[in-house]
This record gives sequence, structure tokens and C-alpha cells, in this order.
Amino acid sequence: MIRYQLAVASRDKEYTRRLAEYIRGSAFGEQWQVAAFTHPNACKQYVKQGYTIDLLAAEPELLRELQPELSHVPSVALVDKLGENGSQAELLQFQPLPLLLKGLSELFGKLQASSGELAGMKAGALGAKVATIHSASGGVGKTTLALHMASAAGTRGKKVFYLNLERWNTSYLWLETKPDAESAGDGMSELLYEVKNGTKSLGQWVAERRTYHARLKFDYLAGFRNAEDRLSLNAEDAVAIVDAVAGNGQYDIVIVDMDEGLGDMHVAVLNRANLNFWVVTHDPPAAAKQSMLLRYGLDRWGEVFQAIQSHSITIGNRSNESGRKAMNRGNGMPVAVHLPEVKEWTRGELHPILSSPVYRAAVDRLFGLAFGESEALHGVG
Repeated sequence: MIRYQLAVASRDKEYTRRLAEYIRGSAFGEQWQVAAFTHPNACKQYVKQGYTIDLLAAEPELLRELQPELSHVPSVALVDKLGENGSQAELLQFQPLPLLLKGLSELFGKLQASSGELAGMKAGALGAKVATIHSASGGVGKTTLALHMASAAGTRGKKVFYLNLERWNTSYLWLETKPDAESAGDGMSELLYEVKNGTKSLGQWVAERRTYHARLKFDYLAGFRNAEDRLSLNAEDAVAIVDAVAGNGQYDIVIVDMDEGLGDMHVAVLNRANLNFWVVTHDPPAAAKQSMLLRYGLDRWGEVFQAIQSHSITIGNRSNESGRKAMNRGNGMPVAVHLPEVKEWTRGELHPILSSPVYRAAVDRLFGLAFGESEALHGVG
């Protein structure tokens, strides 16, 4: 059975002790693990160490201290009187514990319905589940999210393939390999050659040439050797490549790192995928471009694009308190899940993948919600 992680923050030590003991001994404890905190710094440190929180229940004062750093975590205020905490979700703190836990369960169900499970996952062909990471514009952290998502799946024991379809593939910087043009082994350019030549055993070809990244826990191929090879990739070729990886029986999940923009190739892969993550930031041009992309998609591809939207969710990357409203203004689809801003990554330096426990935990939670595996992942090394 899936068990979720509840964090309770209250200055009242006796309250947190009694609540934690009651949960552990009740039927509620079969679904929930509980961590209790009396100081906000202890809760922040818990998350920084890589632990996941699926729901935060806290007294209003503590909640205000926690939300700037835990804006990506669903939360509820434990109040003395309903209506005293504005638009924040609320529950009476002092009420019979069975009623409090019932309220937490109902609230969490509503939050799930409005987050990763909002879109639902498209049923697809037999084989691995395919998820794309896509955006209207570059520079929104798409590859960072794709690599973290693939690693989150691998850390959970899934067999994962990271597939990069970008024109300008810079993932080698984080994978700590040579640039694609200097790669000695076969990669995406050679795979595309096999596709265009009608090679039948593409799945076997991939299995024989894949590279495993031991730290990030996924397989991948070196990217296209040059822009011309990538630009020759048409819609039919792209779907054939996805099918070769997803259908070879080697993988549970394929994470496709898409090029920004929208054309026939993008639409073919987005339609082939089981789930699409559309990435935006609080930067107004990024939100405006996403809105333009959605309008263009509906005008150009009609019902096909509507079907794509039905299994797509919008992710707010680099989210902070002031930027949330900007993300939701005019991007065309409401932001379902916010991923935190990592200040250390804004200094213009290359950040190592997995270097932020907070971002790592947020992506792990997103993976759990999106793929129906919301059990918290603890003790990530």
C-alpha cells in the first residue's frame, strides 16, 4: 500500500506528540507516515536532507515561516477558528482527532486531483511509459527537470531511458561526457540513420549501444553529432525512435527531453507520449510564449492537439512566492505543480545535477504524483 508523508508543525510539543502517536496506532497510519516538528528550522532541515513531504499541516505562524522555502509542498493551516487565515486551506486544530484526520485525507484528495493527477495519464501502447519535458521557449530549466525526473525514476528502482531530442543538446555537461560531436560511440545520429534505412531491429540496436549513468541511474545515447542531423528528424522518424526505446522490453519509463517550440515533430511525439510536462517560469515572456504555443497548437492541429492537452500538465519551475501569480497569468493552462527556485543555481555557474536536496525532493514528489507512486522516498544518498 502507498504511504504518504505528513509533516505536522506546532509549537505545542504535547499536541504534536499525541497526534503522532494517535496516527501511528490508527487506520490512518496505514496510509500515512508522520513527522512532527515544533520549530520551522527543523522542518526545513528535514527537507534539505532529501526527505519528501506530501502534505504539510502547520499552525499559521509556522506556516508563514515555512512557505517561502516549501512553496512546492501542499499545505493546510491548523487554526483556532475557520476563516482566520485568508485563502489558505484550513482545518480546526483542536477537534476530535478522527475528524481532523478525516479532514486531512479529504483535503489531500482534493489537492491530488488538482496537481499531478489533474490531467490523467494517457493509456498507450504496450511497453514503457513515455513522458516528455517540453516548453515553448528555452532557458526555463527543461533539461534540468528532465534529468532529475529520469534520476528520480531510476532511484525508485525503475528501468529508465533518458532520450534527448534537442537541436542544441547540452546534457553532456551534466552527464560529464564529451560533447556529442566528439563522442566515439554510436548515438542519436547513427540511430536516425538506421531509422531512415528501415532497420527492423531498432530496439536491439539501442540495447547494444546504450550507456548507463551509474550516479543518475538511467540509460542514454549520445546526442546528435550536428544540427543538420537533428534538423533532418521528421515526425515519423521521431516516433520510430521513441517506439524503439519504449517498445524493446528493456525499460519501464522513457523521459524525452524535447526541443522548445512546436512543429509536426513535436506534435507527433507529444501525441505518442503517455504524459507531457509543459515547463514555464515566472518570466513574463516565457508565460506569454506558452500561451501563444497553446493557441497555435489548437489552431493548427485541432482535435489532435486537444487530445494532447488532455494528458499534459503545466509545471512552474523556479517558483517563488512572488512568481506564482505571474506563472498563472496568461499561460493558457493553470500551473499544476510548482518546483522551487534554487538560489545557488542563479549565479551563472553550472550546477551539478542532484546538488539541491530541496529540488530533488520536489521532483521526486512530482514523479510520484504523476506516475501514481506517491510513496515518499527517504534517505536519498
